Amino acid sequence: MRTTRLARLAADAEILLIRREIKTAIRRAIYGGVAAVFALGTLALLHVVGYEALRQFASLTPIVAAAVVFGVDLVLAIIFYVLASGAMKDPVAEEARMLRDQSLAQIKDTLTMAAVLKPAGRMLGRKHIYGLALAALTARFLGQRTR
Repeated sequence: MRTTRLARLAADAEILLIRREIKTAIRRAIYGGVAAVFALGTLALLHVVGYEALRQFASLTPIVAAAVVFGVDLVLAIIFYVLASGAMKDPVAEEARMLRDQSLAQIKDTLTMAAVLKPAGRMLGRKHIYGLALAALTARFLGQRTR
């Protein structure tokens, strides 16, 4: 009964983890797309600024305006690049990952105990297996208390 509950808990944690990772990937893709749009705009505007600098070197009014727009596009591209780079941590996903790992470790412990006790039960018989199980659980409990 406990094993099935732990398996269900591990599966639920895994589903939550996958959903959160998909949301994170979608968010990164959107931010990356926005950064790409601003990067393309920056490159296009860089060409315009270079053209205006060569064409109207004496009159700086159009160049100053183009340089200001270029600077704003560049700052926005940098901001969205940082957002897309994945510097954000998802605490829910981290907790789901820890819960999954703990549940799988407990399932492994339970299945190992069952695999050890089954052959012993065949050799000793049903009457003696209860004493063996009690001794194993006592040793396990005392081992956890000393840690």
